[in-house]
Amino acid sequence: MTEGGAVSGSRRGLRSLGGALVLLLAGASILAAAPARKPKPAPSGSRERPDVFGGYSFVQSGSANLHGGQVSASYPLGRSLSLVADVSGHYGSYAGADLTELDLLAGGRRYWRWRGLSPFAQVLVGGVRHKASAATPDGAISSTGTDLGVAPGFGADYRLTPRWAARLGVDLRLVHGGGWEADPRVSAGAVYRFGRR
Repeated sequence: MTEGGAVSGSRRGLRSLGGALVLLLAGASILAAAPARKPKPAPSGSRERPDVFGGYSFVQSGSANLHGGQVSASYPLGRSLSLVADVSGHYGSYAGADLTELDLLAGGRRYWRWRGLSPFAQVLVGGVRHKASAATPDGAISSTGTDLGVAPGFGADYRLTPRWAARLGVDLRLVHGGGWEADPRVSAGAVYRFGRR
């Protein structure tokens, strides 16, 4: 990827994250303007439970739009803080090359509760493995590498049943490979929670 393409991709990524943050702040201001209600006491044993998420994932890697899947698991460390492990794979093509990326990330997640909605914020750190291959008149050529990845983000779970929830998440994957590149990532799918309430 050229330096100009990386800068352009970084700007697009920052604009996408900025738009998502504006929507989040607008929603928070609406909730803050709502009449104050006395909070209900949390039911006994209402701490977070271990969960597994699986779903679709999209990432804009530089100028390339890559599609794939994401799987993550979390384990509670307290009432609202969880340890997270995250794996995602993305595939696509750009400028005649086939692109593959594999993310292996881990970090922490903080939950809040509001009725059936559980917003969260998280920071993940790990490795981003990438491969690019293309066919040429002289044969196929390819390149691979692994870079540092840092992914701050946010999202929300909407409870469907005591064990199942729907999740939408957005984060900004910052990849360091000779320079920082900002790649927005969006995921949507289902969450299964273990244990009892």
